[in-house]
Amino acid sequence: MKEHNIKLTSAELGSLWASYMAESAALPLLKYFNRIVKDLEIKSIVEYALDKSAEHLTTLSGVFSDEKFDTPIGFSDEDVDIKAPRLYSDTYMLYFLRNLGKNGISANGMALSMSARKDIKDLYNHFLNESVRIENETTEIMLSKGVYIRPPYMDSYHADIVENAGFLRGWFGERRPLTAAEITHIFLNFTNNSFGKALLTGFAQTAKSEELRNYFVRGIELSRTIMDSFHRILEECSLPSPESWDAGISESTTAPFSDKLMLFYTVELNAIGIGNIGGSLALSMRRDLSAKYIKMIKDIGLYAEDGANLLIKNNWFERPPQAIDREYLTKR
Repeated sequence: MKEHNIKLTSAELGSLWASYMAESAALPLLKYFNRIVKDLEIKSIVEYALDKSAEHLTTLSGVFSDEKFDTPIGFSDEDVDIKAPRLYSDTYMLYFLRNLGKNGISANGMALSMSARKDIKDLYNHFLNESVRIENETTEIMLSKGVYIRPPYMDSYHADIVENAGFLRGWFGERRPLTAAEITHIFLNFTNNSFGKALLTGFAQTAKSEELRNYFVRGIELSRTIMDSFHRILEECSLPSPESWDAGISESTTAPFSDKLMLFYTVELNAIGIGNIGGSLALSMRRDLSAKYIKMIKDIGLYAEDGANLLIKNNWFERPPQAIDREYLTKR
C-alpha cells in the first residue's frame, strides 16, 4: 500500500489498465489449456501461469478500488468453454506460454521503467519476475523435449571497419550478407508470424461469426505473405527458416473461446507485431530490409484498424483511460 496519497500518472494508469486487460484475456485460455493439456511437465507451467494470472487480476482490481477508479470490464468465464474438444496441441500450448512470458517481460519491464510510485514499481517488479520464470521454464521444457527452435548459428566473427556506403545498399547490385542482429530479427518475426498464423487458424475454424472467420483468414494470409518474404531473405543467405506451427492445430470446429475474446487477441497480436517489426526496422541497415519492414507495418496497421472497427461494430471495444475532453465539457 502507498504511504501517502500520490495520484497515478497517465503512464501508471495506462499500464495498469493494459495489464488488467491482458491478464483477463489470458485467464480463459489458460483455464481451457489446463483442462486439455496431457503432458504433466507442460501442465505444471500451465497451472503456474493460471494461478499467477488470477492473482494478478485480484491485485490489479485492488489497485483500481483503492484509487476509486472503475475496474475494467475485461473477460470472464463466459468467454471460454472449457469442455470444448482439443483445438491446440500440447507443444503449441507450450509455445503459447513462452510467448506469454516473453510478452510479459516486455510489457512489465516497460511499465516498471515508466512508473514512479513505489507501490506500482514494486507491483511490476513482482510481475516481471514471474514473467521471467514462465519464459525460463517453458524454454527449459522445450529444450528437453527437442522442440525449441534456435536462431541460425554463425560460424565466425572478425572485428573489422566498414569502408564504404555499399554496406547499406540492398536495392541493386550485390547485397552484403545479413548482420547477426538482422538475422535475429528476421528469425524472431518469422516465428512470431508462424505462431500467430497457427493461432488464427484455430480461430478461423471455430468462430461463430462469418465476418470474423473471414477476418481471421485474412490474418492467416497476411502472416503467410510475411513469412514467405522472410523465408526468401534467409534463403538468399543460405540460412534455414524455422518450421511452421500449423501441425499443432486439430480439426475441431467447436469454439472454446468467444468471438469477442478471439478478436481481442488478434488485435493484440497485431499491436505486438507492429512493435516487433518497428524494433527490427530500427536495427536493420540494409535498405531493402527497411523497405520490407515499412510495408509490413503498413499492411499490419491496416489489418489492425479493421479489427478495431469490428470490435466497435460488435460493441466489444472497451474504452482505455483517456484525458478529459474539455472541449466537450464546455460545449455540452
